[in-house]
Parts: sequence; C-alpha cells; structure tokens
Amino acid sequence: MTIEEKVAAAVLEEPIGKLEIDGEVYQIAAPCMSTLILVSEIISTLPIVEQCPKELVLSSVLHHAKDYGKLGDLVAVLILGRKGLTEEREIEEDVETPCLFGLFRRKRKVKRKVIVDRKAELAQKVLDNVTPSELQAIVIERLTKLEIGDFFAITTSLSEANLLKPTKEVG
Repeated sequence: MTIEEKVAAAVLEEPIGKLEIDGEVYQIAAPCMSTLILVSEIISTLPIVEQCPKELVLSSVLHHAKDYGKLGDLVAVLILGRKGLTEEREIEEDVETPCLFGLFRRKRKVKRKVIVDRKAELAQKVLDNVTPSELQAIVIERLTKLEIGDFFAITTSLSEANLLKPTKEVG
C-alpha cells in the first residue's frame, strides 16, 4: 500500500482489516493520532513489571494479573480506533401510559436513541474469550500498524525545532 493510499484510507476512515472475536467480526480502524494518544494513556496506567527469573514468573504473573484488566481496553482501542469507541443506536421499547383518568393503561412502542459503549463491550469480550497468546499477537500486530515510527519522527523533529528556536537575551 502506498503512502497516498494510506492517507486516503485514514482521511476516509476506511477500515484496514477485520478481526473476529467471540463470533463477531470487528472492522479494524485505520491508524490516527487520537488513537495513538489514547493507547499511550492506557499503557501508562499499566503497572511496571520487572524481569524476573523463570522460577518466579508464575508468582509475578499471579501477583500483577489483577492490575491488567486495562488490557481489554487497550485491545478494544487498537481495534476500534478512537472514533469507534461509542455508537448511537436506536432501540424500540414498550411503554405503558395511563389514559382516561388513569383507569386504563395503553401500551405503545417508543423509539429512542442510546449511546452504546463499544469499547467496554469489546474489552469484556477480549478478557473473556481471547487467550494470552492471541492477545499478545493482536497487540503487537496492531501496534506495528499504528505507524509509531512516523509519530516518533514527527515528535522528534518538532522537539529539535523547539530546541533550535532562538531565545530572548536579557541585557
């Protein structure tokens, strides 16, 4: 895929692939800066685990596992992208309303819009149905597709430009 095709896909918000989790197919969002920033926020909340000898890995994993529920959120954001985390859906429900001075009740169907937290739904599916090895593969593959190297190049060049900016002399 050329750079122009990548830019067009990102601007048009076209999905770049599909992934099936728990029988449901999810469209993988094109990489964008807001997704990368949100991923960085989630990763910063994860506890830091030190490297340990093989005989201590089990106890280390069991000790820290309670703090890694955010991995579901991380995978959900990597798949859905920042723009796909919520969805507005229209639901239809039966509502009873009193009529004729409250002597009778009338049932009628009412449509209303609700905001669905797709991130929470997918995060729970990931935690309940994805194995650790599949989780690792998804995270690594999605992080490589986020074009982190390009983000690093942008931030590095901006930092260098900031360092080269002339300063005001006092004198």
